[in-house]
Amino acid sequence: MDITTKGIALKATDYKENDKLILLYSLEYGKITVYAKGIRKGSAKLKFAADQFCFGQYELSKTDDRFTLKTCDQLESFYSIREDVAAYYSACTVAECLMSYTEEGQSEPNVFVETLKALAALADGTEPLIVSLRYILAFLEMQGVKLQFDRCMVCGEKKKNIFLDLQRGGIVCDVCGTADCITISARTAALCKMVENMPYDKLKNLNFTQESLKDALQICYRYISHSFSQPKSLGELLRIK
Repeated sequence: MDITTKGIALKATDYKENDKLILLYSLEYGKITVYAKGIRKGSAKLKFAADQFCFGQYELSKTDDRFTLKTCDQLESFYSIREDVAAYYSACTVAECLMSYTEEGQSEPNVFVETLKALAALADGTEPLIVSLRYILAFLEMQGVKLQFDRCMVCGEKKKNIFLDLQRGGIVCDVCGTADCITISARTAALCKMVENMPYDKLKNLNFTQESLKDALQICYRYISHSFSQPKSLGELLRIK
């Protein structure tokens, strides 16, 4: 059966002598692995379909749970992202969220749209740290594990002093917290609350220091590392900025 789907290439792995396996995040099918036969040959016309962050209309042959690339109409290459190391690691952070924290074959159109918006913002030159923060906060919410920066997950009260409780997996107040909790400054909480629902095209208007953005992303990094697995791309982004 032949199918057509919009998709974003997250990663490509060499397979056999001339082939690749493309990890594609698609609109209709979610995360799928696509077999691209002969795509490593010098004469291959569809090499671009395996380029990281390629957004295209992919025509695939589907047999049971196996997908094979037939052709691709590239809609956007997002090539400029690969020309800036910080933007690249931010985009890799986006890709890593999809690769590591979503289920194979599970369609999530809202995640797909959010991913495209984040990549477009990076290609447009928006600060990579703020795009990463915006995407991670939205992604966590869409996965049902939103970090609430304005109230305690235990008592539900709005408190001035809040902390990250890794054992409980969320934000707590000074009454419900323990000595092991991580302090979240009022500045960091305000930044996260401002960014989390802001349209991507408005992010350029925000004026926060890199130190503030890194503080907020460190909270996300520690939460994701403890609750899921260590986000390596985000760690690299924080290291180079």
